Amino acid sequence: MTLGKSYNILRSEIDQLLIRKIGISGFPATLVEPIKYIFVNKGKKVRAILLAESCALFGIHYTKILQIALALECIHTYSLIHDDLPAMDDDDYRRGELTLHKKYDEATAILVGDALISLAFELISGEKDLSAECRVKLINNLALYSGGKGMVGGQMLDLRLNPAEASIESIKKMQQMKTGDLFCFAFTAGPIIAGSGSDDEEKLFEFGKLFGLIFQISDDLIDVESTLTEAGKSVNKDQKMDKATYVDHYGIEEAKKLMQNYIKEAKVILEKYGSKARPLITLCESLPNRRS
Repeated sequence: MTLGKSYNILRSEIDQLLIRKIGISGFPATLVEPIKYIFVNKGKKVRAILLAESCALFGIHYTKILQIALALECIHTYSLIHDDLPAMDDDDYRRGELTLHKKYDEATAILVGDALISLAFELISGEKDLSAECRVKLINNLALYSGGKGMVGGQMLDLRLNPAEASIESIKKMQQMKTGDLFCFAFTAGPIIAGSGSDDEEKLFEFGKLFGLIFQISDDLIDVESTLTEAGKSVNKDQKMDKATYVDHYGIEEAKKLMQNYIKEAKVILEKYGSKARPLITLCESLPNRRS
């Protein structure tokens, strides 16, 4: 898989797969339409791209893992829907348009999120081209990385972490769980699907942790340096909501230096894979320049 147009093709194929799946799902129309609104032609689908590149390291073409990629994006999208709710970040805009609870209502947003969680595990369990053992491992990992020990647990820590009292260790743990763990699922899925062994799983898990930290610092910087138009979502939220972040702890310039150090560490981990890892390195290097 190469950079550029192939990623747009992947995004489009994931969207079309979602439309087909919910079209035969038996979901009521009042659920189908808001799912399409929040998912189709929305977002960069970064996690699906990373999953595809992880699989490409082992010679697996992205067309073979579309259901797994869609499952991962379903989990990520549900997390954004719920994160935007008034009880959480209370945001009006996501991906440049009204958040789901603003476009429809809070009950619809909650239920769409719930439906996407269930759909994710249905997609993986129903992927007949993978062995039962592989499917069970992917399901287990997605549950762990997205649940109380992972993303959801990180979101809870985020709600309770006081910037005035937060250590860098507590911020790092919170961000790793909240943001990094879904990246770890994406990267470790490649060796799991390929059956390449625990060494590759461990290497790509460590890479995923670093990628998550780099991504989160870039996200923190977007919040203070970007605009609503550029970011497609509200900015300056972290300070208004008194959130503990890398930028709050280190300041902008030191946070940028830390990000570059993490990128160097990430490159070292991928040395084993040679030129096959170039797309992942390029994606990693692009994070400091993102504005949305």
